Amino acid sequence: MDVCRVCLTKTPEKDIFQLQTRKNGDSKSFSEVFTFCLDVQVVKDSAVSTKLCLKCYRKVLSFHKFKCLALKSDAYLKTNLELEESSVKPEVFIKDSIKTEQMSISDDSQNNSVKDEVSMEIFVKDEDSGNNYDTDDEFLSVIKKIKYEYIEEDDKEKEPSNKRQRKTKGTKASATRQMCEECGKTVKDLKAHSYMHLPEASRRRIKCHTCDKTFSSHSARYKHNKIKHLGVRQKCSICNKVVKHLRQHYRMVHNRASLPFECVPCGRRFISKSSLDVHMTTHTKDRPHSCDVCEKKFSTKSLMLLHKRQVHDKEKSHLCQLCSKSFFKKYHLQEHLRTHSKEKPYKCPDCGKFFASLTIMKSHREIHNEVKKYACGLCDMSFKKRNYLSVHMISHTKEKRHPCQYCGVKFGRSDHRKRHEYTAHEKHLVAA
Repeated sequence: MDVCRVCLTKTPEKDIFQLQTRKNGDSKSFSEVFTFCLDVQVVKDSAVSTKLCLKCYRKVLSFHKFKCLALKSDAYLKTNLELEESSVKPEVFIKDSIKTEQMSISDDSQNNSVKDEVSMEIFVKDEDSGNNYDTDDEFLSVIKKIKYEYIEEDDKEKEPSNKRQRKTKGTKASATRQMCEECGKTVKDLKAHSYMHLPEASRRRIKCHTCDKTFSSHSARYKHNKIKHLGVRQKCSICNKVVKHLRQHYRMVHNRASLPFECVPCGRRFISKSSLDVHMTTHTKDRPHSCDVCEKKFSTKSLMLLHKRQVHDKEKSHLCQLCSKSFFKKYHLQEHLRTHSKEKPYKCPDCGKFFASLTIMKSHREIHNEVKKYACGLCDMSFKKRNYLSVHMISHTKEKRHPCQYCGVKFGRSDHRKRHEYTAHEKHLVAA
């Protein structure tokens, strides 16, 4: 029976024997913590449910921390009480009337005065102390000295705390960040982030006023409406690109060295630890997310869902107004529109040649490299571009998958097929 062991919720997310406690030096397992806090014994192979919902899991951890604090405080107080009872009681002198003194301490750096009124009625003197004062004036001078030291130490303790409070109020950097127990991410607002781990049916959704898209918060809906429906965009002064978030574009494209998280194997930098973790899967080749249709595996869940939409669902929502051809991504539509306008905005910085897309330009730039980093595994040849290696591999596999449209003869390379079609079938038609 899969219900929460505490509140009997029908959709528990966690198992008590698979959970971990916080990294606070506590060696107890979560099942021991559960028994310690609630006095409920949980047996692993029992027919009774061993599941917990996320809400009860957090409450148990919070109560465990609170109970440990109470027990530590109780032990501390009892130990101090025993020490006080075993020690020699000091001799107490009571001064009937000592006038309240008002003191003023000048601070040369800030030109401020701190005034404090100290009312002293009881003075404690240990039996082991051998200090005796002949007159009241001598005794009062010692009191003054103690009073000055107390005020100076008190001011030193208060001053840094005030500075910290001002910094906390004035800067965003000092905002406390919390770690999510579910996924390990460090976030500013743990409560808002926890919605991501709830089932979709129980999440709060806020619908856009213009379209059917829904959001988890009002700020997310406002940002969507501002960018998508109001068309608020900014132009970068460096590359003249029109972007949604100018500050983020500048940091991610033109100033990547300022990003805080660096990948050790390749040296690339990222804006968040979660982005770095996603990138690290390219080095480990770990692909835990598989498509349920074709069983192809992906490093992230978002890439897997993108694959399903593009390949299996055949989603093409971006339509060309000139030829009615549709595309999955807006960027692909923009590239296609340049075939109509013959526009080539991307220039190669090495040879000055222009290209219609950034992908083609980057592929072209590889021919200017001195290093041939694509080596054939069957012979000693190496190539500057990956597609050159793919073409070369045909000489080893002898695969012919490019048939002539006129006579059906197959060729290993498409350019060889094109040359055959022209010389064997189309040349005499052009001459005629």
